[in-house]
Amino acid sequence: MMWRAFRLLLICMLPAVVMIGCADPKNTATIRYRVIVTAMVDGEAVEGSSVMEMTYTRIERSLLGTGGSASLKGEAVILDLKGRGTVYVLPIQLDRNGSLSEVYQGSVLASFGVHSSIGSLEPDDLQRLRAAQGRVPLFIFTKKYGVPLFVAFHDESNPRSIYQVDPDHLDAAFRSGVHLIGIDLEVTDAPITHVLVQRLPWLRYPLAIDWEREPAGSRRPMKEWPLGFKITAEKFFGNGSR
Repeated sequence: MMWRAFRLLLICMLPAVVMIGCADPKNTATIRYRVIVTAMVDGEAVEGSSVMEMTYTRIERSLLGTGGSASLKGEAVILDLKGRGTVYVLPIQLDRNGSLSEVYQGSVLASFGVHSSIGSLEPDDLQRLRAAQGRVPLFIFTKKYGVPLFVAFHDESNPRSIYQVDPDHLDAAFRSGVHLIGIDLEVTDAPITHVLVQRLPWLRYPLAIDWEREPAGSRRPMKEWPLGFKITAEKFFGNGSR
């Protein structure tokens, strides 16, 4: 009985113990930045952008050892292509196994010169983020990993009509004369962007969206699933936005 009581006490105390390092301001850094996506359309550069805010927390003196976390506030970039269509650049990436995961947490660090992982951030890393300025190219870890997911819709009023767009071949989705120039991050103090639900109103009611799903019992690997089978409304926003 005494061991069971001790275990219950330990479990109750765990969140407080784990978060000891989070209470100290020196263990957090917040950076607000604009994601700028630039494309060329018939010889003219067009941009779409979205202001996001990332908060990194260094966790020390916890039962789990030193670690870290990142929380992103923000939403997908809307890039209108001069009547050719619209591409949405989501704050997620397509992983090697076909799953969807957050993309900016690691690439923001590298883009602004921090080469530690989220779990191994040091006080100097956080200070570097606090002091970050200017506009830099988004750091892409590899050609297939660390690239934000580009999507479009055959009919924007129908979320089921979503499809993936290859950023290296925008012309395949939007006809010749369209190609991506690049993605930049720019430190800013502008307000976080909140316009996406005006463009895609069905995002206001995520539980009402009738997404397609893989049939129960299917053994098809996730990397073979169509995008619409694994997307959710939350994937259009940062993990700290809701």
